[in-house]
Amino acid sequence: MVAPPASSSSSPSSSSPPAEAGDLSDIAIDWLVRVRLGAADPADFARWRAAAPLHEAAAAEAESLFDDIGRTATAQAFGAERVMPLRASPRSVSRRRLLTGAAAAGVVAAIGAGTLVAAGPGVGGRLIAGLDGGETTSRGERRAITLADGSRVTLAGRSAIRIEVSAVGRHVELLAGEALFQVAAGATRPFIVTAGTGRAQAVATLFSVARAGEAARVVVVDGRVEAGPAGGPAPLVLTAGQAATTGPAMTAEPVDAASLTAWARGRLIVTGQPLSDVAARLDRDCALRLLVLGDTARNLPVTGVFDLDDPEGTLRAIATVLPVRVRRLGGVAVVTATA
Repeated sequence: MVAPPASSSSSPSSSSPPAEAGDLSDIAIDWLVRVRLGAADPADFARWRAAAPLHEAAAAEAESLFDDIGRTATAQAFGAERVMPLRASPRSVSRRRLLTGAAAAGVVAAIGAGTLVAAGPGVGGRLIAGLDGGETTSRGERRAITLADGSRVTLAGRSAIRIEVSAVGRHVELLAGEALFQVAAGATRPFIVTAGTGRAQAVATLFSVARAGEAARVVVVDGRVEAGPAGGPAPLVLTAGQAATTGPAMTAEPVDAASLTAWARGRLIVTGQPLSDVAARLDRDCALRLLVLGDTARNLPVTGVFDLDDPEGTLRAIATVLPVRVRRLGGVAVVTATA
């Protein structure tokens, strides 16, 4: 792994060129960021590129990297139109903030009329629920909430819920992300979770619900859950080791429910999943930002158990087991295939 260039801490308001130290790729990225922010003269960058063939190759690689950022799984999940473009700005923005924010596939998105905001790097990417009873987590954070009846809700990273408990029932609305629900036994009031157009109801059950577009992905670890579209036909009954995505043609499928909900225990368990999918999960549940470039790297199959509370160990494992090159750019680990 390569450390960030020595110039990364300098203010982009300075017109001096990046220091000629460190990896040429990092120096080229530093140049490109400064030029696109209006903090360096494009003519100076052009002269640096022309100084040596290796400079030109590094500059071309940097341009390819930034062009690829908008096509990451994180960016696509929110829609390309919601990804902050990398271009000149009248405000002074540090290179580190840029690389750990918008340019590293961080997003600034508004969902609904200000109900839910995925904020930028200034507040750590925290999801802010502007609703009564709202509970949220930021990326890499897990949070357990105990309700008055003893039921527990564990939120995955970058998730948000609204809780309503009354004399007639307990209702949790999953606004974003995923949550694991451990419903207390002995309660007579229904425990209902809604997510978009999906709905799940359970009694004395352990199950998870994740937003899947406007539907809900329900995984049952223990007990039974009635799941289906809200206001739709008779719900489908799911039992332990089954999962389904709500919708008109939903069907139950056998799954390893313990592995799929291992994030609540601080583990990511994957078997043969593409590296792009693993990177998206790490971006949500671990304080590790992986930017995987190129189809070859994205499609590499990954099998293993990763400690979500040990991001550096996870990164070392990926770099050791897979045929990839890892470079550190600020708070982002850029991963490319070695062949």
